[in-house]
Amino acid sequence: MSQARTAFAAYRSATEATVSKQRIVQMLLDGAVLAIQRSIDGFDIEEFGLRQQTIHNQITKAGAIVSQLRVALDLEAGGDFSKKLFGLYGYIGDHLIQGNLRKDPEPLREAQRHLKVIQEAWREMLAAQITGSTLESAGTRPASAPASERVNFNMSV
Repeated sequence: MSQARTAFAAYRSATEATVSKQRIVQMLLDGAVLAIQRSIDGFDIEEFGLRQQTIHNQITKAGAIVSQLRVALDLEAGGDFSKKLFGLYGYIGDHLIQGNLRKDPEPLREAQRHLKVIQEAWREMLAAQITGSTLESAGTRPASAPASERVNFNMSV
């Protein structure tokens, strides 16, 4: 193994040992939202080949993250909430595929909108854990979400 690979493996191992699973999920959500935004921004690139490559690569990256988040769900421990989230991740993945196949930013915007709601809810959950408060006191998914989209966000991680 090369020295660079050995160093990277050591870094990755140390990171995994010191970063909570909850924080890793937050980083994955952040990465997926960013990759979708980069794919949407790719539609503004004038050079055809670079535009297509940028859009495809960023959608592929976002899709891989969403797939990993989906398969990492514990459907038994998470109950109905994790099952609904599993379906939502599938819906997001389908929109990423459609955006990539048709080279259309609209399905990407829809996927990003849903991921941002999950991202914000996850961020609020982590903040509540840090401050020692419970999500039950907040009672809903992010305060900024429309009342029709708010759901009880009690789950174990």
